[in-house]
Amino acid sequence: MNTFKDRLVDACNKSTLIPEYGHGQQVTLAKLMSVSQEAVRKWMAGETRPRPNAVKKLAEILDVEYIWLNMGSDQEQISSYREVSKKQDASLYAFVSFVFEAGGTVAFNRDSNDTSDVTVINDGVIRKYSVYPAVSKTEKGQEFKLTAQSNGVVSVCACKYEDADVCYDFIEVPEAIAAEHAKKGRLYTINRK
Repeated sequence: MNTFKDRLVDACNKSTLIPEYGHGQQVTLAKLMSVSQEAVRKWMAGETRPRPNAVKKLAEILDVEYIWLNMGSDQEQISSYREVSKKQDASLYAFVSFVFEAGGTVAFNRDSNDTSDVTVINDGVIRKYSVYPAVSKTEKGQEFKLTAQSNGVVSVCACKYEDADVCYDFIEVPEAIAAEHAKKGRLYTINRK
């Protein structure tokens, strides 16, 4: 479904709120959207396209994902984006900034079989990283919950300084130590406060 009108028609045809084509489909949608039937006719004919706020309302009414209705991303792609976004936080973005500052490039990983957060290319070397924010702070230092990684993925702990808003040290955890902590479910501690 390459066009907005195709996705809109498909969503209307699958919706339980909207009658079948020829039985008041456009009129019903116009009432639910608080627009004229002519506006809906033009959307469904591909003559015009609604504004972004109207597309959001359409997505809610039709019970479909906004990004799919607006841009055509399929449901699997959307689920993939959601999973990636759940893993991302300020420490990961700070790490990406650090890589850029060092002259590297970054690609965020979306593959569900890949345990890394990002792939980094720097000086012709490609490495995959998982970046962990601190889950707690104790008198001993900052604690990190590491998870099992695919082969070759480097675990990095993002140690944040208390006296700075966006200042991190990125500490690589040796693969064997990261694997042991992940397997036993123990928190990994770094002596930085």
